[in-house]
Amino acid sequence: MMENSQEEIRTIRNQLRLAMNGVVSASMREKGVVYKLNFGVSYPEIQSIARSHKPATELAEALWKEDIREFKILATLLRPVESFPIEEAKRWVREIPYLEIAEHCARNLFVRLPYRKELSLDLISGESPFARTEAFLLWANMFKQGEELSGHSLEVFLEESSRSATWKSYEAAMNERFAALQAMRLYGRLSDSNARRILERIKDSLNSQEDSADLQEIYNDLKFEFDYYK
Repeated sequence: MMENSQEEIRTIRNQLRLAMNGVVSASMREKGVVYKLNFGVSYPEIQSIARSHKPATELAEALWKEDIREFKILATLLRPVESFPIEEAKRWVREIPYLEIAEHCARNLFVRLPYRKELSLDLISGESPFARTEAFLLWANMFKQGEELSGHSLEVFLEESSRSATWKSYEAAMNERFAALQAMRLYGRLSDSNARRILERIKDSLNSQEDSADLQEIYNDLKFEFDYYK
């Protein structure tokens, strides 16, 4: 079985070499995105390569462990969800190196997991660098698919997204703040009642902070967006 995986990996390397873009790779490196190897291949090309391979646990794990950008993205496309326990998902989150990989994990893999709501709640209280960011990205992808939250899950989402996106007393990382606002936008688009919940949370933050110019801008932007999607 391992020999088969290694043969597939050699095939994948050759496919990536044929599609490589040195200009993109160099640009990413200049921006601080540094891998042992980065072919600079576009996501549509990576998707095309993934379609030529059958999803398999051993192959995906072998790809994920390599410090190669395209291998990690392919791993999110080729990892079967039925053999991916929650502890393994949390391990992958601990091993995420950059925001791009976090986005692919959420969009390509985590949103398809049957325990995605449980995973999001675990990640939002996680301590690894991308744990909270990944929770918001996962919620964003769930909302994009029209999925709703209720009860405890909803309250945690509203509280934590507001905390990361608007509370100046909490120094959220830029990636985390971006992901929280993205999730709030997509949640608010689902219905008028959802939009009201988001705006009320931001209004509460406005009322509790003296210097609220930035928060007012967030409130205005979200209100304009929600009105547009009515």
